[in-house]
Amino acid sequence: MAVDRSSLPDLPGVYLMKDSSEEVIYVGKALSLRKRVRQYFQSSKNLTPKTKTLVRHIEDLEYIVTDTEVDALVLEANLIKKYRPRYNVRLKDDKRYPYVKVTVNTKYPRIFLTRKRIMDGAIYFGPYTNAGAIRKTLDIISQVFRIRRCRQPLNEKKARPCLDYHIKRCYAPCAGKISEKEYMENVQEAIKFLKGETAGLVKKLEERMHALALRLEFEAAAQVRDQLEAVKVLSQQQIATSGTDDRDVIAAVQEGDTVYIQIFYVRHGNMVGRADLAMSSAEGTALADVVSQFIKQYYLDSPIPTEILIQYEIPDHDLITSWLKQRSGREVHINVPLRGDKKKMLDMALKNAEMTMRANQLKAAVASESLESLKDLQSLLSLPSVPLYIEGFDISNISGTDAVGSVVVFENGKPSNSKYRQHNIRTVKGIDDFAMIGEVVKRRYSRLRDEKIPFPDLILIDGGPGQLSSAKASLNELGLDIPMIGLAKRFEHIITTKKGPGEVIVLPHSSPALKLLMHVRDEAHRFAVSSHRRRRSARLTHSILDGISGIGEAKKKVLISHFGSVEKIGQATMKDLCQIEGINEKLALRILEKFQEHGPWDQGDKM
Repeated sequence: MAVDRSSLPDLPGVYLMKDSSEEVIYVGKALSLRKRVRQYFQSSKNLTPKTKTLVRHIEDLEYIVTDTEVDALVLEANLIKKYRPRYNVRLKDDKRYPYVKVTVNTKYPRIFLTRKRIMDGAIYFGPYTNAGAIRKTLDIISQVFRIRRCRQPLNEKKARPCLDYHIKRCYAPCAGKISEKEYMENVQEAIKFLKGETAGLVKKLEERMHALALRLEFEAAAQVRDQLEAVKVLSQQQIATSGTDDRDVIAAVQEGDTVYIQIFYVRHGNMVGRADLAMSSAEGTALADVVSQFIKQYYLDSPIPTEILIQYEIPDHDLITSWLKQRSGREVHINVPLRGDKKKMLDMALKNAEMTMRANQLKAAVASESLESLKDLQSLLSLPSVPLYIEGFDISNISGTDAVGSVVVFENGKPSNSKYRQHNIRTVKGIDDFAMIGEVVKRRYSRLRDEKIPFPDLILIDGGPGQLSSAKASLNELGLDIPMIGLAKRFEHIITTKKGPGEVIVLPHSSPALKLLMHVRDEAHRFAVSSHRRRRSARLTHSILDGISGIGEAKKKVLISHFGSVEKIGQATMKDLCQIEGINEKLALRILEKFQEHGPWDQGDKM
């Protein structure tokens, strides 16, 4: 080890244990570094299984001396967040609330909302459970302090000011409209404001307003007056949200190495919000120890109430309350309620934590079942790998018009909606589903090939041997060999290309593997039909409604909004149309006649 344990000081501080690859595997705090670290290397019979495993992996040790044990506690929590050591209890960010970030480590700091807090030298305020309220706060800050919020680069070549400058929401440092010194003074005032220190700002604004009025600059004085009123309103809001009846209710349940935590936020005696969070810990760690670590990590950058309710007495209770008092500037109590309304609220939080745990267990079970289905597919189809990434194709059109091809993506047996794609058919004229499938497959995989995007493990075509042959021909033309199957609707037979496009695999309808393929096929069909309807509706909106005298853009929007689609307008009666404001019998008759010229609207989509 790089550090001689006998040389460790008898002082408070933090120790970092590392493995052979120099990775930090554990961070701890101590009132006496010497005494605490020695405990790890005494007789192994006094150590827990977790600690024995930890000690076997320790190859190096560093330490940081602090002034007090409270300082050590804060540093420990920060370093755990930074290094995420595998043997520490760690907070998982399952639900991120917004912070206000002030980039004081840059030349002209920005101020904006972010969902991620990192150790980058910036100042963070929050997190805030009410995102709407904090956005209003930032709006007032931009009015009063005119701190930039955009990402406009700052360089020697002065940029053209954006709209924020012209509406007096930014001093445009990017365009050199303000000196660095003056800008930083505004930033410091904004920081004070976010901290709740508004008295000095109110006085400063009042002095500025009176000075402007004496110089007869009444328009500028009125602007400062509005800023002053906004500051006073927000100041009152800040006072109102820091009442003495504020508390956080924390309940935890454990499953293996994961602890599910539910927090209820109570303000002025009323529950105003809640959060689902989780801790990662070594199996067998006492729940009270986990909750203790949670409080230390969570309240590093979260609002601190006057009371925290928990299920068990925790280690370092007095030390943690002392630190919370130091951070908040007032008394903070950590209590274990045994009866009354507080106990009922804690029980309710515990029930919600248990429900979250069961929901995650169910999700894990479903994921496991999906994986088994994918493994079955690999075996049934003789695939080279488990088809974790599947793409499904289908075509939708009516008599060859407005034809659309769909591409849906399934990852780990689940739809990945953000990766769905629609392809309007370009080269095929008339009714030719085979050629259309071929076009879409060719366009899709030529793009993936050119952009060096990984190919799927399996391609599924909605259709029979004809569609499959056309799709396979497109792949061959591109020089690609990707496993591909078809799924015929009538009998749900799987059509393969192993021994020619006509080979069929028949699975029982109860087969999970078949159900997964049907899900991919049905989703490809649904997306194709919906894409086709959108395209057709957009075309018909222009080709039919635009040709009716008396129907302008406003009435078009009203008609589409009321009926939902152009098809439904075509199915409407005279009475239905006349119910819409601005459409009389004469105009309704013109609409009906126009749609009658076009033809029937009940034929539906091609399946």
